Amino acid sequence: MSFYETIDRITADAGIRVRARSLSELLCKVILATFNEITPIESINPEEERVIEAHSELPFLLADLINHAILLHETQLFVACKCEPVEVKENYAMLRLYGGKFDREKNEPRLVIKAATYHDLKVEKRENFWFAEIIFDI
Repeated sequence: MSFYETIDRITADAGIRVRARSLSELLCKVILATFNEITPIESINPEEERVIEAHSELPFLLADLINHAILLHETQLFVACKCEPVEVKENYAMLRLYGGKFDREKNEPRLVIKAATYHDLKVEKRENFWFAEIIFDI
């Protein structure tokens, strides 16, 4: 995936850095990058739909959304391969996720992500772009 880069500065954790033209695009890219760190999302068929939402101020909104997505994966083996913003504000977001079930026989396992942390969490707008940096507890 070329829409994000991994952060390799922490040995016990993993992280990603994402850039987008809007907050809505940023949130969706981050969710898809998170799932892509779990398994290659291009191997997932968009057969199911889920909605996640969170109420928090930025940057915590981002971590809360990621943690809702991780919970979907942990409880339902759901992996998103497509994301659409339903409603996005700086203190609330609802995203519609399309994807399918993770199957160890068909999908390559990568990281086991426990949670998105607040450690060094960044969401900021600079000129015409939004930037995010997230560290995962793995």
